[in-house]
Amino acid sequence: MRQKQTEFTYMRGMAILLIVAGHSVYNSGEGFPAMLENLVRGGTALFVFISGYFFHRVFYPRFEYRGFMSNKIRNVALPFLWVSLAGLLLLIAEWYWLKGHSPQAILLDCWYTVRNGYVLFPHWYVPFIMAVFAISPVFIAYIRLARSWRTGLLLLLMVTAMLLHRPIGNVNVLQSLVYFTPFYLLGILYSQEEVVVKRLSVPLNVLAWLGLILSLWVQTNIDGHVGNYHKDAWVYGGIDWQFVQKFCLCILVLKGCELLTRIGEFPWLERVADMSFAIFFLHPIFSMLFGDACQLLHFKLAPGSALTSVALSIGIFLMLLFFSMWSAMGIKKGLGERSRQWIGW
Repeated sequence: MRQKQTEFTYMRGMAILLIVAGHSVYNSGEGFPAMLENLVRGGTALFVFISGYFFHRVFYPRFEYRGFMSNKIRNVALPFLWVSLAGLLLLIAEWYWLKGHSPQAILLDCWYTVRNGYVLFPHWYVPFIMAVFAISPVFIAYIRLARSWRTGLLLLLMVTAMLLHRPIGNVNVLQSLVYFTPFYLLGILYSQEEVVVKRLSVPLNVLAWLGLILSLWVQTNIDGHVGNYHKDAWVYGGIDWQFVQKFCLCILVLKGCELLTRIGEFPWLERVADMSFAIFFLHPIFSMLFGDACQLLHFKLAPGSALTSVALSIGIFLMLLFFSMWSAMGIKKGLGERSRQWIGW
């Protein structure tokens, strides 16, 4: 097994860039191109794929449940709690000074927020991924199955996820667990069957491109659906084409990152990858501050302009990315190695 896999470092960097880009879309449904929005939304799937890959590649050979969970609680759950507390304090300030809520109303606002299991909107991922880590023995058992069983279970869960969709508000952890498990299993299989994957590289790439283009076109032009698919678990809502698209994108982004490793070195992308968890935790705070600033300044871009919507979205993306990175570097400089338990880096 290779000790350094630069393509996965690059992919982690690409994944966080895609996540921030998905959260930077301005004027959704009022000017921003629907097909482009469908492409950049749902980048979390790439993170899940990477986690599955490294679960098999790094943790499985020496898996010890207590130590594994202690590490995840310390480096994932604790930063989630600290950043959530900071986000809740900012929300309280927003409710009081911008919206004029009474103290009694603010208490209700706090309850309605924290009962969802997260405070800042992208952070639904942490309760979900902690649930994935908690059932790691299930994935250990999956790894030890015969190849035919592993493949069959993956296909069954893929069909289930396409019909299930993501939960409303990403609140239902169990539904998220079922929906995203195929991405985790794909990462496991990509590591476990590396020789087969390399041998079938060309047909896999062709199928992934066809699946990406077809699903993106159907979602945008036939379903007329923008963004991720969300619904109650037991309500039929058709096929989740975003799932198909992101499944294919996992393979294509990784192949693109493998190409980058052959072209040369990209220190900036390695830097983004290294800081990816901190960027993930911090960028919604700056998204909230931007929204508050827009409200104070009564700023709203006129609908119908694709060019200005894309340009402003790029500006928001750069703002969220660099403010998060600069803040993370400042916190790390102040706290040293302890910063990992506060911001995940």
